[in-house]
Amino acid sequence: MRGGKREGAGRPTLPESAKKIGILVKLPPWLIKWMDEQKTTKGRAVLIEEALCKAHKLKPPGGDND
Repeated sequence: MRGGKREGAGRPTLPESAKKIGILVKLPPWLIKWMDEQKTTKGRAVLIEEALCKAHKLKPPGGDND
């Protein structure tokens, strides 16, 4: 068998509620520096998402809190 899509191959599709949308956010240099200094492998986007959820008591749809 050569080429083409195989049954069960590849990453499973995410539900619409779990998909991310890219936006441009301008932040001051001191905040970016602070985020980069945090001992996390999650990255800036996850750090911001977790902080917003905690500060505003938000829960992502579908109950996924990753």
